[in-house]
Amino acid sequence: MLVIGKNPVFEILKNNPKDINKILVLKKIDPDKRSKEIVKTAEALKIPVHFMNDTQFKNYFDKKNKAEGIDQGIIAFIKDYEYKELRQIVNKLKDKPKSVIAILDEITDPHNFGAIIRSAVCLGVDAIVIPKHNSAEVNHTVLKTSSGTAKMIDIAMEGNLNNSIRFLKDNGYWIAGADLSGEKFINEADLRNKIGIVLGSEGTGMRKSVKENCDFLIKIPMSGKTDSLNVSVSAGIIFYEIQRQNL
Repeated sequence: MLVIGKNPVFEILKNNPKDINKILVLKKIDPDKRSKEIVKTAEALKIPVHFMNDTQFKNYFDKKNKAEGIDQGIIAFIKDYEYKELRQIVNKLKDKPKSVIAILDEITDPHNFGAIIRSAVCLGVDAIVIPKHNSAEVNHTVLKTSSGTAKMIDIAMEGNLNNSIRFLKDNGYWIAGADLSGEKFINEADLRNKIGIVLGSEGTGMRKSVKENCDFLIKIPMSGKTDSLNVSVSAGIIFYEIQRQNL
């Protein structure tokens, strides 16, 4: 899998260097400090580093990813992302009294997915669950948007989210769905201890069957001229409130 851009490559180099097969670097007359740091660290770890001219470097980009950081001059080839099984994740967390799992219901924009991952890692979320179908997967765009943090959190890809929700309930998790029709504002709801947070798709929100499987629905208090937020922004606000309640 391709990872594009200085920050995501550096994060993986710092936290998961064994996942990197090689790094490609665009030759520059005066490389910036971060690029030099990446090269120095990679060479110290005996990770192959190849320097390329502009034409050679651009051959690794297609029409879909030319705008994803080509000007930064850094590419890493890493192992394909390894998803975890939800059972494995829950078993790992069984002795943790306070646990947060984010459940993403058909979020298809990789930029939103990457931003949610970054917020999740920063705000103490333990794991993320996505469906196998109609969902963004971990790719180079997600890795770049998440600044490489996708490698720092367990992500499960499940065939049926409703079955996953029922499994979490059976293992002591309360399931809260983020929805404009929520009965309580996030600061009024009890989001402590073991909690699963469902976030719906960018356009239509949670599917009806998923919403019906939630224990309760929550919403973010807003006083502006619009009643909706981008899903990645909503996720960050909710994750922060959970962290605040659990402190």
